[in-house]
Amino acid sequence: MDQLLRETRSILLDKILADYELTAGDIAEAVELYYDAQKLRIIHANKERSEGVSPLKEWFDYWLNAGEKVLISKLKKWVESLESPVESKWAYEQIGIGPVIAAGLAAHIDVEKARTISALWKFGGQAPGFDKKVKGQKLPYNGRLKTLLWKLGESFVKVSGKECAIYGQLYVQFKRDEVSRNENSQYASIAARELANKKFRNDTVTRKRLEQGKLSDGHLHARAKRRVIKIFLSHYWLKGREARGLPISEPYVFTIGGHSKEHMI
Repeated sequence: MDQLLRETRSILLDKILADYELTAGDIAEAVELYYDAQKLRIIHANKERSEGVSPLKEWFDYWLNAGEKVLISKLKKWVESLESPVESKWAYEQIGIGPVIAAGLAAHIDVEKARTISALWKFGGQAPGFDKKVKGQKLPYNGRLKTLLWKLGESFVKVSGKECAIYGQLYVQFKRDEVSRNENSQYASIAARELANKKFRNDTVTRKRLEQGKLSDGHLHARAKRRVIKIFLSHYWLKGREARGLPISEPYVFTIGGHSKEHMI
């Protein structure tokens, strides 16, 4: 009976995979559905560890996994198709970027509308002064894109041990640089501002570091990650603009394997 059930499920999954094709208009929603399914699956997996497994939970977990697999398959097919833009295909080639993030970037970034790199940074919540929620005001950035870029940065961190991972290696380089600046007290004013603007318990490691005029490791991680994300977005924007023959108005010179202007970060 179990064997028959598994075969029936497999046939049904194959049918779902074959029957529905994503279009450009579906991509943003498909990416959100993927992350929703993933989040729900993780929640239920944690419950199973504490509460035990039941047939109903197993059934639900199966379909959550199936949903993720279907969406990944469909997004991968779309990214590799003629419908996806050049910059999305280029992003997919980078170590640390799978079809979900590559498709999500294409869904939220329009390189024709973003006439400058700084405009794209602002839209993605990566520009100082345009990266935080302000109560009672409209978000100054695209919330979904900012979340996606956070996931992108974490992906680069995960592959930072691979020598061939360009953006993972940039993270290592930037983190080393951030640690050096921090130890040389170059962030003392930022540390003082953090202490003044946020509440920390007296016994936290973060508070103690800030009182010493130093940022915490979490701060340094976030700063290094943001620098990598901005470099990546610059390359992504350039790829898309160049492919469309659009003007490149920022006075920066980039190479896919690195960067040449410190002030762009």
